[in-house]
Amino acid sequence: MKRDDLQAPTFSSGRRLATGVNVVVSVLALLLLLILGNYLTARHFHRFLWAADERFMLTPQTRRVLESLTNDVRATILFDRDSALFSTVAGLLKEYGHACPRLHIEHVDYAKDAQLAQTLVERHQLPPTESDLIIFEGAGRTRIVRASELSEYNLDAVLAGEKEVRRTAFRGEPLFTAAIASLAEGKGPVAYFLQGHGEHDPSSTDTKFGYSHVTRLLSQKNVASVPLRLAGDAEIPDDCALLVIAGPRSRLDPAELDKIGRYLSRGGRMLALLSFYQSSRAPTGLERLLAGWGVTVGENLVFDLSQSVPGGGILATNFSAHPIARALRQHAIYLVLARSVEPSRAVGAGADAPRAEPLFSTSIEGFTASDANDRGLPRHDPARDRRGAIPLAVAVEKGSLQGVTADRGSTRLVVVGESIFLANETIVKTAANYEFVGLAVNWLLDRPQHLAGIPPRPIKEYNILLSRSDLVQLRWLLLGVIPGVPLLIGAIVWLRRRR
Repeated sequence: MKRDDLQAPTFSSGRRLATGVNVVVSVLALLLLLILGNYLTARHFHRFLWAADERFMLTPQTRRVLESLTNDVRATILFDRDSALFSTVAGLLKEYGHACPRLHIEHVDYAKDAQLAQTLVERHQLPPTESDLIIFEGAGRTRIVRASELSEYNLDAVLAGEKEVRRTAFRGEPLFTAAIASLAEGKGPVAYFLQGHGEHDPSSTDTKFGYSHVTRLLSQKNVASVPLRLAGDAEIPDDCALLVIAGPRSRLDPAELDKIGRYLSRGGRMLALLSFYQSSRAPTGLERLLAGWGVTVGENLVFDLSQSVPGGGILATNFSAHPIARALRQHAIYLVLARSVEPSRAVGAGADAPRAEPLFSTSIEGFTASDANDRGLPRHDPARDRRGAIPLAVAVEKGSLQGVTADRGSTRLVVVGESIFLANETIVKTAANYEFVGLAVNWLLDRPQHLAGIPPRPIKEYNILLSRSDLVQLRWLLLGVIPGVPLLIGAIVWLRRRR
């Protein structure tokens, strides 16, 4: 072989050395950039949500609550990972953890970690059948959010009588933030539930008339629930932050009414739920007491054929601009047997007069029925009844300027012409029932930081309709084209290198 035929080396030793030095310097420069980038991001950390799904975007109210935490809080997700809600719950709480270093997230799959799940159940004294819940712990206290509370459902399907009810919104953020806020609050106020007249029992788990769901909601808001009897010399305790009168069946004694009146005159707060059905169409004595506070409670039942629900009851969707009702717009409250409750026209308009404002009403097709026929069906009496938008709930305030934080001497009342709508079975039929009692308690206790209203996040559904030929093409695309293109490119590169 001739010397000229010998192929000269592509790179000299000098060029190879220079290339090696260039590679080493480039790698070192890249490492330096990575170190500087990590240093800057650690000191100036900020997360951006680029996805269209807003379920994982935290509101300013939540961020304020998380920034105010001074103690560590642990959130344990006790969920089956195959649950439809698991990924949403875990994803949202992951954002909570990124926003607050004091919040520690733990996952426990009770289907796989049975021993650890059993330990949690025993430590928190949960029923053996409890599953799919989030446990928040901090400052020696516990708040629990259950999967059954996390969803809103399509009310149109209820009105149409459909058996399948679809989830329309995810309520994780308002519930999680309320639980964390209550842990940071310290010792909370006390709500006393009047008993002794057939009222709903706050400790009862009875589906039709029990109020254990209401008690659980108050506990999540760091409000203790205590039964109260006013017979004899008993008075309303000095630590009573909220008096709840839920559906009395019998008439209250005049002495008891006097005690309630004195409590309100001292700046008390009261949630009165008056059911005409519960009292068998008889007055309870509270009607006259409330008249002095600018509230007229009708001796009637209210109907709305345009918003009636199969099986009984109506949906109230006509909300006012009051802070309690404002957050419920675009929703509906389900009422079983409501009576009218509206501001009284007889109360004066002086500076110290009670200011009553409707919260929600029927549609313009509503009407009242003060009588019934021989078969027990409602009968409209034009002399006593009326048609149109009938108010069903009223908020009353006295002793503070409207729109200004209420002082301790001001009185606040929320009066609703129904009580069964907050019973254990009914309160979960539509999330607005559950949301209403929470908003009402926040306003009565003057908790503007909770009243701001974190809205549920809508769940978007996308339907893709494909024909049989479209499915065949999609199958070939997924199984043949997508993996085949990289293989073909790799084969071409390999053949070119072989030459």
